Amino acid sequence: MRESLPYILQSTVSLLRLCPRRHTACKFGSAVSSDSNEGLFAVSGNLGPDWKLLDHVRLSIAKHSRQVPIKDAELDKAAESLHKMGFTDDQIIQLFKIQPVSSAPALQQRLTIVSELLFLDLSVDRTLKVLEGSPDVLKVRTKTLQDRVENLRRLGLGEGNLQQVISQCPSILTLPQKCVDATVRLLKERCLFSAQQVTKILRTAPNILHEVHQDLEFKFQYAYFRMGIKQQEAVKSRLFSTTLTEIKNRHIFLERLGRYQTPDKKGQTQICNPKLNDIIGVSEDVFLTKIAQSSAKEYQVFKKLLALEEEEEEEDGSDGTSGDEETDSEYEDSYDEP
Repeated sequence: MRESLPYILQSTVSLLRLCPRRHTACKFGSAVSSDSNEGLFAVSGNLGPDWKLLDHVRLSIAKHSRQVPIKDAELDKAAESLHKMGFTDDQIIQLFKIQPVSSAPALQQRLTIVSELLFLDLSVDRTLKVLEGSPDVLKVRTKTLQDRVENLRRLGLGEGNLQQVISQCPSILTLPQKCVDATVRLLKERCLFSAQQVTKILRTAPNILHEVHQDLEFKFQYAYFRMGIKQQEAVKSRLFSTTLTEIKNRHIFLERLGRYQTPDKKGQTQICNPKLNDIIGVSEDVFLTKIAQSSAKEYQVFKKLLALEEEEEEEDGSDGTSGDEETDSEYEDSYDEP
């Protein structure tokens, strides 16, 4: 018979600060006080530790560590805290499977990070998805995490948009602030996007924060100089959510079919070019049927031939593009054009 642990009468408040927002699923505001005579898991009506839950949690930890220097009482308090945040038993087990916990400080860190994510108005389900998508978020110091979130807000990602970006790209919380600021500076200074346009780019394509700056700038240069795409259209078409390979494949395919033409210095063409969003913002089937008016077989053959062409050009020391060596002054000359 397993020996019963004494009730832990410490409040969750000693572990986590109270939540001022009082989420629907969050029970921070009703934490058991240190003067209460109730035992653990009072939320679910149990009078003692939930051994089944603790065994599941301990088993998930043991899979990643030979020794588990975490006492039952500490695990019990952690589970109680998570219950008060709105986690079910299954969700608690899921949380402990994300990354191994081998010490009490690491356990406390996990609780704190989860608390911070809930403070951002993320639901329990979305919090779990964020941590599963980027487990390294659990290693970020609390103050660092708060500073990074505040920096995203300063960049224009307000409530609603902030939660969307974090859910879409959880690893954004692991990026140092200087890396985020450097990408923003590139978009503003090298690509001449306005602050409002940069905010929209971050909202729709947060993964660009992980891209190599040279590759990011080249993608914009290709669209700007080879396709005649201005900043406003680039933002609306979600240019940065599409790979450069896909952009080039569709653009050059249309070009060789005579359905797209690079604008001249005055921005004029002899044919009516399709909008960028109609080229890269639709499925391949729609692109081929409505824009290229060609078959899937022809497109597949073309992509293979284009890849071979580019390989040969790289071997010859050529970058395989025309017009990409334009100067920044020519960016600026046409920046204010409608």
